[in-house]
Amino acid sequence: MKDIQVFTALDAKTVAAEKLDILLLSTEGAADMATYNDLEKLKAAFPGKKVAAMADKMFNQDNTLADTLIRKVRVAGIENPQNVGGTASRIEIAFDENMPTETLEASTAYYAKIGGKVVVEITTGEEAPADCAGLAKLFAGTSFEEDGVEFTAAVDDNTVTYTSTTRTAVSGYAESISLYKDADCFEDMGLSGAVVSVSVGKADTTKAENLIAAIEDLRDHNDDWYFILTDVTDPACVTALCKWAESTEPTEAALGAGVEDHRKFYFGQTNDKEYVNEYGRSVVTYADNLAEWVDAAWVGSVGPFWPESVTWKWKVPDNVSVADLRDSERDLLEENRVNFMTAEYKHEYMKNGICGDGNFIDNVLGADYITHQIRENLYEIFIANKKIAYTDDGFALVAAGVFAALNRAVELHIIATDPEDDTGVYTVVIPKRADATDEQARNRQMPDIKWSAQLEGAVHSVKVNGTLRVTLNG
Repeated sequence: MKDIQVFTALDAKTVAAEKLDILLLSTEGAADMATYNDLEKLKAAFPGKKVAAMADKMFNQDNTLADTLIRKVRVAGIENPQNVGGTASRIEIAFDENMPTETLEASTAYYAKIGGKVVVEITTGEEAPADCAGLAKLFAGTSFEEDGVEFTAAVDDNTVTYTSTTRTAVSGYAESISLYKDADCFEDMGLSGAVVSVSVGKADTTKAENLIAAIEDLRDHNDDWYFILTDVTDPACVTALCKWAESTEPTEAALGAGVEDHRKFYFGQTNDKEYVNEYGRSVVTYADNLAEWVDAAWVGSVGPFWPESVTWKWKVPDNVSVADLRDSERDLLEENRVNFMTAEYKHEYMKNGICGDGNFIDNVLGADYITHQIRENLYEIFIANKKIAYTDDGFALVAAGVFAALNRAVELHIIATDPEDDTGVYTVVIPKRADATDEQARNRQMPDIKWSAQLEGAVHSVKVNGTLRVTLNG
């Protein structure tokens, strides 16, 4: 051992700056997702594309009240989604030379069980069919409905083809056919060897449905982003994006079933003065001129504040024109939860900073941040400790991650402060080891940590409640 040993350690580690993770989605051609922090390189990669104009508007918000500007976005491209017609489902039965082993009688009803699923009645004429073509002819004009899908038959020689009357998918049909004397299908006529094939159709898909499907495909490859803006502005697609964004926040039951939380937030725009947004996690802006990309400009103006909570109303994005609206049209947009650039007493600003469900943008983003930060803190605690005991002290160590996240949210003005002592207005209920049930103890699962916080929300205030459910290491 050396007589003199000197050990030096920095008492602080570099902490990465917290920035919004934004995806700009182009629908003007496929392009792999990539990160850009240089506007000129982005423009070179997407020359003349709408997404380049969106990025230009987002990056160039020099008059923002924030201390920084948006300088990093992800960009991906997909082919322009279109309406796509579907196909009908078909069940084809080729009898070839296969006749029932029992002789068919004239003027008699028989029952064909098709696909192991449906029963079709056929009736012989004054003369019983003598060959497979005659047997097939008995099915002409027959039809059936199963699972809400109707099929009708057409006959060509010894082949019967049932085709669905609508373009839709079906399921559960086996490639089989049997013939019976009775409707209950007990007395088998011994039909075998017929060749049955089932072709599953598909329903028509709209442009909006195909857009969402393309986004979900992107998520399968890279789901590490939060905000999304697209160059699509037609109302049907905007509504589909709003509805989709709301669906990305998993329910408590889904989280309990193992679904990961990769919630998204959508900003879009429309020039429809009667547009209605009724979905959470989405913001729709109205603009007379869609080429101004008011949604991108607004995010560029206010987004740099994130994760600090600021009011999105009253902000003045650069190079955005005041919407030319009558008073009644402005009132309707407000009622329909659509945001727009307005001018009142010669003051121009964005109004009203709300989502489609009526929540203020900053409240939703703030609640998201708290959720994200608690989760991140807990992972760090578990990774940094070789074991967290199933004791009161262990429970307190886990709860420290909640306190740290809530205190950080207070610093960011997400959570309100008590005017008397300037402390955050929140509560955390930490369970005791004695509160755990025998089953929880066996499974090393902590009783739930319950927390509640008063969001600052500028003039308005809203409460957010949460539950932390954790399984400790053994």
